[in-house]
Amino acid sequence: MVELSLTLALAGLLTSLALPAFVQWGDRLEQEQFMELFSEEIRMTQREASVREEVTFLQLDSKGRKYSIHRGKERLREAKVPARYRLDSNYPSHRLVFQPSGQARGGTFRLMKNGKTVGRIVVQVASGRPRVEVVP
Repeated sequence: MVELSLTLALAGLLTSLALPAFVQWGDRLEQEQFMELFSEEIRMTQREASVREEVTFLQLDSKGRKYSIHRGKERLREAKVPARYRLDSNYPSHRLVFQPSGQARGGTFRLMKNGKTVGRIVVQVASGRPRVEVVP
């Protein structure tokens, strides 16, 4: 009986030590996956602008919980940010605009969790290419 109690206590201790690491790993994986997805959305918006030779833009909502892609007045796509996060940017009106040539103004989107930046997507000046940066 003593051996069983010690075994269970040891298993409980190991679980309590390992669980926070697994939760942290899961959070980081979710952040990275969303940032890669959002980066692809930026690339898709750029391709849409250059292929159609029309101004195309990615717009964040005012709360940073959703974003949409537009070509002219037509909404092409809308998506939500994962529940615990929000997006912020330094673009005027939170709008990344791609010209018909595919060029865009450089800037940064920040993925926020509880008011802290957990990741950045930096859009390169002129080329419009996004670069993902995970904040450690």
